[in-house]
Amino acid sequence: MHNEQFTLEELSDFHLDALQEVGNIGAGHAAVALTQFLNRSTYMSIPNVALDNVESIHRLVKMPSDQDLAIISLNTVSDLKYTLLVFFEKESVGKIIDLMTTSPDNNTGHLSGLSPLYFSLIKETGSILLLKYVEALNYFLKSNSFPSPPKLRFGTIESLDKHELNKLNQDKSTVLVVECDIFTSKRNIAVDLAIVPHNETFDQFMKSLFSEVE
Repeated sequence: MHNEQFTLEELSDFHLDALQEVGNIGAGHAAVALTQFLNRSTYMSIPNVALDNVESIHRLVKMPSDQDLAIISLNTVSDLKYTLLVFFEKESVGKIIDLMTTSPDNNTGHLSGLSPLYFSLIKETGSILLLKYVEALNYFLKSNSFPSPPKLRFGTIESLDKHELNKLNQDKSTVLVVECDIFTSKRNIAVDLAIVPHNETFDQFMKSLFSEVE
């Protein structure tokens, strides 16, 4: 019933506006935080959002399916429960490292070979995005969800089923994917972010999300 009610094809313009606002609020919060972290003016493009069955995440995340990505994730542990994921492809990883260091890492072609310093930089960048989206969702949904510590690993989109999504009942789960770019004066960094409500709070999450437009 969840997917039948909330598939992208059946959403009204009002629902799509609500989804877009989630992306806009999160991007605005993230841009301010990244400006402070990177010590340079940072902007987020207008997000492109899509809502579909979580099994479609492999299609909705617009990054190479056959390459390892940097995947930063967290779960909220109270109130509305959901999984948040940020994806950086290796080109974006290299750009982030280049922005924040004077000596670019020669191992960015093999993400698993990143030095501890660069690993920490990528994790912190992704963590800022995730935590600011939790903050934005709490504001938008009028909730009080608390995030678990973010985790970083390297793997393909397909590997999500064995890791971050392996405990979810995927035939009843829905994913909201936010696609946008991070801009500085020197770099354009592509980033995808996925929001997956957990089944036990799915109805509450969706009702909160669309309460103003139903």
